[in-house]
Amino acid sequence: MALPFMMDPNVVAQMDQDVTITVEGNAVLVKGAEGQTLEVISLTGRKLAEYRIESPAQRVELNLSRGCYVLKIGKVVRKVSIR
Repeated sequence: MALPFMMDPNVVAQMDQDVTITVEGNAVLVKGAEGQTLEVISLTGRKLAEYRIESPAQRVELNLSRGCYVLKIGKVVRKVSIR
């Protein structure tokens, strides 16, 4: 009988802490999130876009109007301002 796969919560927390999100104009630079999904969410809670992160450091053009948004990758959540 196979045992269910369990991951140590401390390891998961460490993995999430290595993710960085940096705003560069109308784009974001995502580091340490290879294989994960970047979600762009409005302040009203509506999901606006999803981007698959394919490399250790990836620049994503957001094509959003000016304003505040929530960016989420796994358990990492950041409120950002696009100017």
